Amino acid sequence: MLNHAAAASHVVAASEVRAFATRILERAGYSPTEAADGAYALTWASLRGIDTHGIRNLKRYYIDGIDEGIIVPNARFTIDSETPLAARADGASGLGLAAACWGMRLAIDKAAKTGMGFVAMRNSNHIGAASCYAHMAIEHDMIGLAMTGYFFANGNPVGMPPTFGLTPLLSTNPIAVAAPGGEQFPFVLDMSTSTVPYNRVELYGELGEPLSRGWARDDSGDDTVDPKRATLLWPLGGEGGGHKGYGLAMLVHILTGVLSGGWWHNPERERTHGHPPDDPASYAQQGQSNFFGAIRLDQFGPVDEFKRGMDETIRAVHRSAVEPGRDGVYVAGELERATEQRRRRDGIPVTTELAVELAEVGRLYEVPLEIQPAPSS
Repeated sequence: MLNHAAAASHVVAASEVRAFATRILERAGYSPTEAADGAYALTWASLRGIDTHGIRNLKRYYIDGIDEGIIVPNARFTIDSETPLAARADGASGLGLAAACWGMRLAIDKAAKTGMGFVAMRNSNHIGAASCYAHMAIEHDMIGLAMTGYFFANGNPVGMPPTFGLTPLLSTNPIAVAAPGGEQFPFVLDMSTSTVPYNRVELYGELGEPLSRGWARDDSGDDTVDPKRATLLWPLGGEGGGHKGYGLAMLVHILTGVLSGGWWHNPERERTHGHPPDDPASYAQQGQSNFFGAIRLDQFGPVDEFKRGMDETIRAVHRSAVEPGRDGVYVAGELERATEQRRRRDGIPVTTELAVELAEVGRLYEVPLEIQPAPSS
């Protein structure tokens, strides 16, 4: 797999990244709360090595999104309906990073009062790394869930087709789950339901690197390693087991788009991605849809007992036999945690192209950013 850090020529301190992103988002038109949440989510992803969803997206997704009319700054997130346990919310076409923080906090607040909390949100925008929001539940001694998805009514130029299909009907529809440990690190799973998320295909294209075989196909359905020709992303499981990834992607659609009311019969066409139906009465999805959940541990037994169980599970994994040539056997979230510790110490790596882009954004909004050459290895 491509090592993004190895391709980087510069580094930026994590504190610099977060402060820079906050000020840029404010000057681009977002409220202080939106800007703070957006910068938090972007920095969180970059620190943990999820570079496809980190600071590289500051301009292309969240600043350009305002200019393109995709994102409404200063949006007011609202609740359509709710019970003590659950809520259906409207992301108001706002900054998805901030909407996701708001939605996850609402789920955590409900869980604190009732034991569990769930929020289905419609009419949102790109939320970045789903694991960022699932992870928010850990400090409250809860298990966190986060999903985000899109179903393209008549297909999209790039996406995931159903098994045996050639029309990209689904986005990569990720699932994230986070659970606290005790002495060990938290379990943090973040997986797309396609073999690879499109952001990674996009990143490989920018770096001039070929894709791995089995990641994507072209319009004709033939395997391709060319990021520029990749339009059909294999469902998780690939050619022999893709029905499993396709099924999971549909599950995400049900919990995000259908449950939230985001997939409905009269959407705003400018908020409908891909190829919207000609008939306005036909179903289509308006914006991105999300699902957030929090489950309080103490309603199932002592919290310390759960954490000891998690610790011993991780230790058992670490004791297990290792394949020849491998450094060890890992648990979801472990490598990302190590990356975070390293990047907090050494800085977040950025490519030459990204360094130039960030510097230009900084000049445009009169916000300085200290970018250092990457240390030679």
